[in-house]
Order: sequence, then C-alpha cells, then structure tokens
Amino acid sequence: MVTNAPPQVVFEDDDILVVDKPGGMVCHSAQRPEYGSLADWLRDHGVTTPRMINRLDRETSGLVVVAKNESAAKTLGKAVLRREIEKEYQAICWGEFKQDRGVIDQPIAVSQTSVVYTKRVVDSAAGKPSRTEFAVEKRLRGFTVVRLTPRTGRAHQLRVHLAWLGHPIVGDKVYGPDETLYLQFIKDGVTNEMLDRLLMPRHALHAERVAFLHPRTRERATFAAEMPDDMQTFIEERA
Repeated sequence: MVTNAPPQVVFEDDDILVVDKPGGMVCHSAQRPEYGSLADWLRDHGVTTPRMINRLDRETSGLVVVAKNESAAKTLGKAVLRREIEKEYQAICWGEFKQDRGVIDQPIAVSQTSVVYTKRVVDSAAGKPSRTEFAVEKRLRGFTVVRLTPRTGRAHQLRVHLAWLGHPIVGDKVYGPDETLYLQFIKDGVTNEMLDRLLMPRHALHAERVAFLHPRTRERATFAAEMPDDMQTFIEERA
C-alpha cells in the first residue's frame, strides 16, 4: 500500500518541523528505495539532514517531529529519553470495549515463533516494561474508537497491547485476524480478499497529538492533526 498524498506541514521554524504523515508512507526507505519516503520529502523540503524525533510505522498516519539542526536534535533526544514528549493516538479497534478507560501494563518482546520476524508479543519473562493508557472515544456497531497514550515507546507497542487486550486495530495485517496476511501483502499488495477480512487497506492508527518544550524557547508547544478521511469514513459508515 503506497499513498500519493504528500505530508502536510503543521508547524515550522528555524529549529523544528512538525508534519502530518499520510498512512502508507515510510519514514525511511532503505528497504524499499523504489518508494518515496518521508526522509526524501524532507530533503526536498530543504531539511538537508532529517532528524526525526519520533517515527511512525508505514501504515500509521499522523504527527512526526523533525529537528532541523543538531542542537534541537540533542535537546529533543534527551526529552525522549526522559519521556517528556507527550503523544496521543487514535485507533479504531475490533469489538466493543467494556471499560471506558484503563491501563495496559504488559511487557513486550520480539516473538520467537511468528512467521513475521518483526512481530512483537506480550511476554512476561523476556519482555521489556511497556505501558499504554486508553480511553474510549466512541462506540460503533462492533467496533470502538479509542484514544491511546503510550507511557513507554516500544516498537509496535499500541498494536501489541490492543491485540493482547482482545481488540486488535482494524486493518492490522500482523496483529489482526491472521499474521500471514502480512506475508501476502508483501508479495501481492492489498487484494480484495484481504480487504474482506481486514476492512481497511491499512491499520487504523493515527498519531493525533504531540506536546513538548520547544528546544530553543523552552515554551510548551502542542500540535494536533485531524483524523484522516479513511478513518473518518469508516466511523461514519458504522456509527
């Protein structure tokens, strides 16, 4: 799945650039150089050495913060390590949540049994501490829209935690109904048969909000990106 939509600039000054990345665009294109990446777009935009403070999976849409110089990169990098950058996501999940809000506090490790080598799982023995807060935003017919606040930053954390909870994200090829769909996707792209099972060509996860202290002014900066059309349409059709 590849998008033709370009990123949208949410904010820019001499130190930082905040962009709304479309679902389907990779942050870096080392493994798939034939496709354009956010890094490519940033260089075209004039950021010679893109320093992404946060990165999103290919299919995840939403906010990416970019440091435009080394000083800003160091300051924001330290903020990441101290967990001082606040992030919130929106997701559409399978099933109807019983709780209005809650916390998923489950350790995550790389799976040792999956056919997908990048897959993570909840693993109480080998996993690293991982914590996600969730709050229901809207209940649909057979689905739930939730707001997610990660308190740690493990790879695939939100997708793993929601799948563990029994409410995987709609459209997720790895953590959804059948992980082999991901292998089919790599080979053939999104097929009609796949869409019949996943309901969306990408997973319905959007990085909606980010907040941090500006690296130079030290003033609090908060940015938001509206939920993209594909997720909004899904919600409207099932409200």
